[in-house]
Amino acid sequence: MHLVITAPPVHTFCSFSSSLFHFGNDLFTLEMKGNGLALCLRGYHCPFLPNTANHPLLTKICLMLCLLLCLIYAAIHWRFRHVVVNLPNLVACKAVTNKDNGDSLKLCCPITKRLTLSRVNIDSAPTYLDLLRLYPDVCNGSWAPRECLTRQKIAVLIPYRDRELHLRLLLHRLHSILQHQLIAYKIYVVEQFGNDPFNRGLLMNIGIREALLRDPDINCFIFHDVDLLPENSDNLYLCDAHLRHLSSGIDEFRYHVPFSNYAGGVTALSKKNVFKINGFPNRYWGWGNEDDELCARSFAHGIMLSRPPPYIGQYHAVRHVKSSRGSGHYSSFLDFRGYHNDGLTALSNRSYHLILKTGSLPLRQQHQLDKAGLVFPFSVNKCALSQLISELGVPVTALLESTESVRDVTVDQERDLNEAARSVLYTHLTVDLSPIRAETIRPVEKTRESIFWFLHFYGWI
Repeated sequence: MHLVITAPPVHTFCSFSSSLFHFGNDLFTLEMKGNGLALCLRGYHCPFLPNTANHPLLTKICLMLCLLLCLIYAAIHWRFRHVVVNLPNLVACKAVTNKDNGDSLKLCCPITKRLTLSRVNIDSAPTYLDLLRLYPDVCNGSWAPRECLTRQKIAVLIPYRDRELHLRLLLHRLHSILQHQLIAYKIYVVEQFGNDPFNRGLLMNIGIREALLRDPDINCFIFHDVDLLPENSDNLYLCDAHLRHLSSGIDEFRYHVPFSNYAGGVTALSKKNVFKINGFPNRYWGWGNEDDELCARSFAHGIMLSRPPPYIGQYHAVRHVKSSRGSGHYSSFLDFRGYHNDGLTALSNRSYHLILKTGSLPLRQQHQLDKAGLVFPFSVNKCALSQLISELGVPVTALLESTESVRDVTVDQERDLNEAARSVLYTHLTVDLSPIRAETIRPVEKTRESIFWFLHFYGWI
């Protein structure tokens, strides 16, 4: 016997597969589905009968009890209707008028041909200079197509500490995919300074704040873990009206989400919705639960969770030593409705310190470069060239004149260029969180959720 019960909203509530009916051997299979959730009970023996084939009345009783169980399950999981699985939304590539010069341009549409993205080896991560050679049109981590108008201007925020090999692999993959999708983007790497426990949510909020201070026209944020590499170029890095969970199929989870409300890894959220939910929580010091609270805040404002099918949202998790969940995080999560006190609105210029990069090359090296010129082995755009000059701290002539040279780059010069290339490939924000670390974040009173809500959120009941 095989019984399938699907939770609403669906057109067909129950269906039966007669080819699997087998009463004589007391086989019993029950499958319940509800918006991506599935519970299968296999090998269940009907306790009332030794042989259900000879007792049709009691067989009906068993079926009715199973149906009742499925209805209870469907009712409990009715709230999971706010999770939507859909394909990336492609807007028609119609011609529009450019307000700046009056020219008629088409809206940018991603290239339909899928990129070939091979598995990577962490030991063979490209250098920053290699990446700059591959993506010479990037400057300060930003790029935009010239032949069409983009629908959104996105900021990719990467919280970071002590993961340089992962970062180089991710930069290679992101620049490749985002340019293939014809998206106007800028990559921000927000690095936490010091030895305090890592605070992913706070770094995201600082990244949002600093990105908008530099470019108020940003209207979409991508929150990206440094150890997740996208494997499918059809997974569009764009925002929709929901909380868009892009990493719906991570290999370490066997390309499925661990629970329906999971929003960890890589997510996209519009600027409007970011401010509506007050961004991320700031109070989670250590790993875990800040992404769960982002999802809970969204649900509290009627913002649904959308994700692509797992075969589209495939990601490879680069192996590293996992951190343990921070102490008291689950308990703190029950207070999530106090988010009006904990988030973007709690930040100010005194909440954190930006650590500026000091100095450039030593004076001795600058003097040598001024005389001999720094050989640059390939051409880049003027913006990137100016950024390199600024990072190296050398006169303009020391670098510009050498671009016409065909001499090989020395080992010392390659090391200097490789370090300077980082500022071209992404915008680096190093932040000291000690000021806000000393503050006590108190949620609004009488906001604690019940244990039933907690278990229901994680799909345990």
